[in-house]
Amino acid sequence: MADFPSRLPERWLTMELFTNFHRITGQLWTAELRTNGVLNSSDSQVLLERVTTSHLIRPAEDTFESGFARLNKESIVMAVPNDSHEKDRLAQAARIYFRGELLQYRVLAVMGNFEISGNLHLQPDRELTQVLFHRAEIFIGMTDVSINFLPNPALRVTANSVLINRTKVDFLCAGAP
Repeated sequence: MADFPSRLPERWLTMELFTNFHRITGQLWTAELRTNGVLNSSDSQVLLERVTTSHLIRPAEDTFESGFARLNKESIVMAVPNDSHEKDRLAQAARIYFRGELLQYRVLAVMGNFEISGNLHLQPDRELTQVLFHRAEIFIGMTDVSINFLPNPALRVTANSVLINRTKVDFLCAGAP
């Protein structure tokens, strides 16, 4: 039998995180393969290096660059995965969905300053009404996403996927545009 390492080698993982008022990008030295693994770990904070922070309400202002930043995970509203491992995993998830193993729900989630419409992918034995209450993970994935920043309607973006902090969801409904 082949020997498997007990830990994966550490590497730089690029992260793009959003709080209610800021966009923070940076890198994390980690053995985790995906953004999802970092955010759903038991650590209460994320320590990023090579950080750029920009204001969402006043995006024309200069960005702030720093050698490091510490973020409390409770302040993170959503994350946009920027890692090739994430893209591969999401492509695989899409293939699984098309085989009928996951149910896809188009939803609208309002989270503080953000309005997000996108797809939630659930196992057949899970119901949409329970996704925010009975998931072990705090950060859950959405695909084919459109994001509106409510205080500044000019800030509208789309993404293949995002991870949302389920504890920050104020409102969730099925049938989003």
